[in-house]
Amino acid sequence: MDHSSRLKLVICGGGASAVLLLTALRRRFRGALEATVIEPREDLGLGVAYSTRCPLHVLNTRAGNMSCTHEPDDFLQWLRREHPRRPLNWTRDDFAPRSFYGEYLQTRLKEVQAASNVRFKWLRTTADSILARDNEWEVVPAQGNPIRADVVVLATGNEAPRSIGSRAEPKARPFILDDPWDAAAHEGLPREAGVLLVGTGLTAVDVAVELLHRGHDGPIYAVSRRGLLPRVHVSPGAAIDGGAALPISLRDLVRHTRAIVERDPQGAEWREFFNKLRLVAPALWEQWNWTERRRFLRHVRPFWEVHRHRLAPAVHSRIARAQTRGQLHILRGRVADIEALQSDAGVRVRVKGRQGEQTLNVARVINCTGPDTDPRFALNPLLQSLVGDSLALPDPLGLGLAMDRHSRVLASNGMAHRTLYALGPLTRGSRWEVTSVQEIRQQAMGVAERLARDFAVGIHSSSASTAVASLTSRAWMPRAGLA
Repeated sequence: MDHSSRLKLVICGGGASAVLLLTALRRRFRGALEATVIEPREDLGLGVAYSTRCPLHVLNTRAGNMSCTHEPDDFLQWLRREHPRRPLNWTRDDFAPRSFYGEYLQTRLKEVQAASNVRFKWLRTTADSILARDNEWEVVPAQGNPIRADVVVLATGNEAPRSIGSRAEPKARPFILDDPWDAAAHEGLPREAGVLLVGTGLTAVDVAVELLHRGHDGPIYAVSRRGLLPRVHVSPGAAIDGGAALPISLRDLVRHTRAIVERDPQGAEWREFFNKLRLVAPALWEQWNWTERRRFLRHVRPFWEVHRHRLAPAVHSRIARAQTRGQLHILRGRVADIEALQSDAGVRVRVKGRQGEQTLNVARVINCTGPDTDPRFALNPLLQSLVGDSLALPDPLGLGLAMDRHSRVLASNGMAHRTLYALGPLTRGSRWEVTSVQEIRQQAMGVAERLARDFAVGIHSSSASTAVASLTSRAWMPRAGLA
C-alpha cells in the first residue's frame, strides 16, 4: 500500500454489520478510505432482519441498547426525532419496529458516505471469490470487474436454512417454502389453510405473527424437537447478585442456573442472570475445551436460545393469544415424512414425537429451522471458494469460520491472515454470542481500531495472503487445543 494513497477496503455484505464497521471507521480512521460494499439487495443496511415491512416485526432488544455509534442513546434520539410518538415519546425500554431500525442504519450510512475522507462505492451483486494478488487481495464479483483491496471484511450475515424441500418428493416441493422471509410466497395462501412451521424459535415467531397480521385464521402448527418458544422480556429490575463470580465449567454453570430457577419461579432473577451471563459468554466460551463446547451445543443450546433471545412483550402477547384460542399449536417432535395430497391442495406431514405420531394436512410447510452455520454446506459461493481454496478454515463445530481473537480469518494451516477479517455470525465459533447489535458493534470497533493503528503507521503484509499471526501458543483457543 502506498502510504499517501487511500486504504482500499472491500466489505462483502451490505447489512447491519457493514454499517456498524463503516460507522466505527468514520470515527476511528483518520486517513483516506476507499470503501467498496458488495451487496445484491435493493437497499444497503437492511439485510434480512431490517428489510421487513410488517409492523409486528419489532426489535428483540430495547431501544436503549441499539445504538450503532459510541453514543448509547443515539438510536433513541433518532427515534424521537424521526418517528415521534404522542402522548408518550419513545423510552429506552421500548421495542421499536425493525423497519425503523433499518432507516436508522441507512441514516448513519449516509453520514459515512458524506465524510470528506471516504470514497464510497456500492456494487449491487455478490462476491464469488477472493484471490491473493501481489500485495493485495482481488475480490471477484458475480458481475463486473475484479476489485483490488488492501483489506477485505466478510460481513455476509446469516446463511439460509438447510433445505427441507430438496429432500421431499417432487410433487410435495411446491408446498414447501425453504425461504421463510419470502413474503410474496404467502400471497396465494388461503386464509383458512393449515400451515406448518418447522422450528419454534425467533424465525417461527416472525412468520407466525406475519400470518396473523395478514388475517390468517387457519391452524398454524410449529414443531421442534423440544417444542420450546422464546421467553418474553419483562420490565428491567434491580441488578441481582451483580458482584458474584460465575462458575466457569459448563456443569457448574447449569447447576447454578437451575438453582436460580428453582428459587425464583417468577423469573425476575434468572432474566437478570442471563443478562449478566450474556456479557461474559465469549470469555466462558473461549475457556471451554472442544468437549465442553460440544456438550453445550448438544444439551444446553436450545435452552440458552429461548432464554437469551427473548421476545418483545407485544409479540409475546400476540403469540399467547393465538395459542389460547387454539389457532397456534406447538408440537414437540420431528418431521418424519412429507408427501403430496392427492387433491393437489397441499401436503400430508407425519410428525413423530415421544407421545407418538401425528399426521397434519397443511397447505404450506415453512422452513423456520434457523440459519445453517456450517460453511461446508453453505450455498454462498464466496464461502465455498474460501474453504475450497484453503483461504479459510471451517470452525470445527460448524459454527462459521475459524477466527483468531482479533476477528481475523484463519487459513487452512491455522494461521491468521493479517488483512482478511470477518464480522457477525460467521465468527460465532470463536466467541459464541455475536448476534446482537451490541456485540457486533463492539467487534466492529475492535476491527476499526486495529485498521486505524496498523495502516496509520504503514504496517502492511508483504503479501495479503500471508498468515502473520503464529498460533503455536493457541492462547485464544480452548484449553485442549485443536482436535
